[in-house]
Amino acid sequence: MILPSDGVGRNVASTMEPTSQPTRRPTVPAAEEILGGYFPVLDHGFVALVDYMGTDDSVERAARVSYGYGTRKVSATRGLIRYLRRHLHTTPSEMVEFKFHCAMPMFVARQWVRHRTACLAEGTEIHFDLPGAEARGRRRQRYKLPVQEIWRRFQPTRNRTRPDKQGNPFFRRDRVKRMKLRQVNEDTLAFQHTRIVDAYRNGVKPVFRMVLEDGKSIEATADHRFLFAGGWDTLRGATGVRETGGRAVWRHGDYFVHVNGAAERLDWGRVSYQAKLVRIARFEYVGERETYDLEVEGPHHNFVANGIVTHNSVNEYSGRYSLMPLLFYSPEHDQFSLQSATSNQGRAPGSVSPEFYREAIRRWEDVRTRAAGDYGWLVGENVARELARIDLPLSTYTQWYWKIDLHNLLHFLTLRVDDHAQWEIQEFGRVMAGMVKRVAPLSYEAWIDYQVMGDKLTGGEIAALSRLVSADGDGVAARDGAALTNANLAGLGLSGREIREFKAKLQPREVPDYELDLTAMRDPQDVAADMLKAVPKVDRV
Repeated sequence: MILPSDGVGRNVASTMEPTSQPTRRPTVPAAEEILGGYFPVLDHGFVALVDYMGTDDSVERAARVSYGYGTRKVSATRGLIRYLRRHLHTTPSEMVEFKFHCAMPMFVARQWVRHRTACLAEGTEIHFDLPGAEARGRRRQRYKLPVQEIWRRFQPTRNRTRPDKQGNPFFRRDRVKRMKLRQVNEDTLAFQHTRIVDAYRNGVKPVFRMVLEDGKSIEATADHRFLFAGGWDTLRGATGVRETGGRAVWRHGDYFVHVNGAAERLDWGRVSYQAKLVRIARFEYVGERETYDLEVEGPHHNFVANGIVTHNSVNEYSGRYSLMPLLFYSPEHDQFSLQSATSNQGRAPGSVSPEFYREAIRRWEDVRTRAAGDYGWLVGENVARELARIDLPLSTYTQWYWKIDLHNLLHFLTLRVDDHAQWEIQEFGRVMAGMVKRVAPLSYEAWIDYQVMGDKLTGGEIAALSRLVSADGDGVAARDGAALTNANLAGLGLSGREIREFKAKLQPREVPDYELDLTAMRDPQDVAADMLKAVPKVDRV
């Protein structure tokens, strides 16, 4: 289990104990109360707020840098934060960051990682090493692939031009996953190899070009992390880089990042390749570009891109290095439903009969018992863990540390607490929303008002409302006898689906309250002990 220790309960007590040392960073008593506590989700999952940086005050100070302490009132802070969220001014809320430790079923994790904000721009070259060079006693031979090409190869396709490719829609993906991806050992700074787990296209985002003194450069979002001289940090966190008037500006100072290094000759003819530090010469704002990210195997979640050591945005539990806790998700009866007749990605209302549910659970348990037994036998026979895990089902729980800023977290939550989202990920979203409420209550309040309870209106919908009500200097009033039939709405250009969605927007809504249940909060030692019980016994030698 990934915990702030070795995962078996040692050195984790400090996460629940108040420190006697004073801190100068902004804190919130309500957030400090839950810091390091583990909140259960589903049958074996959890969410813990490991750390946070910033509060509502940080949002205000980023927006009004001329303000100092004692020069504003709480009402002014609330008004500004609501204005920023109402008009989608996002940069100030990106100054607040959260770090979570989460455990969820693998099928939930695959939905989750679509929300990745730290990205590399298209054209970024990912560095691999050809496998035969070192075996022949030669220097490592570098092979590069653009990140968008890696993403393309991860997409399913059918190629029937060669017999060995027939029937395998992921032939190209599997070849890339076997390639030796270059990464740095964060303990020794020596280069080693890992493999790509998955590739993601994250959409068009604002991108900065970081140019180094040795000529290397890379284009990434401001929240992408690189290995600086002082450790991992985002471009914005380390240098303060931001866009102003179409130009990149950053804090004055010398900043160094780790890049590919020269080979060092060791004893017996062995060669070590060490990372080295190079100074950042400048930043350039290059506009909005299509962006991508990679997920790689641990324990060091980094890779080399354009010759620069960069980080992927999620640290997931690695079944390649550690034994998997054999915990599996089973839905409760009231969440077990048939496929929706109106949605390709939803459940039909209502649950199935108890007999049908029991039969489904029995069949799942048969598969899981066999998979767990096979996994335990394979690792007990000392089969490589990266191979022993390959047939574990998607119901198996995985874990990761997830770091994200307030703006992008609220975007994630807006989608994932919505009734249309899969119920299981809604459960995680509700707990994290409760944590946001404690760290940044004014931002949380504005998010509830404008994103959760509010909605966007299309041009056709505004035209429809303008026929029903009038607005002038005295207020808003209903037009006498005004009414619109479905045919009238269609005449305004709304399709049948748009008409249904427009009506749904006008229905009364119940304000949700994502208050955390503090009685459910668990101590990290207890959570670690439960995870340890689920690990195959061969790992306890």
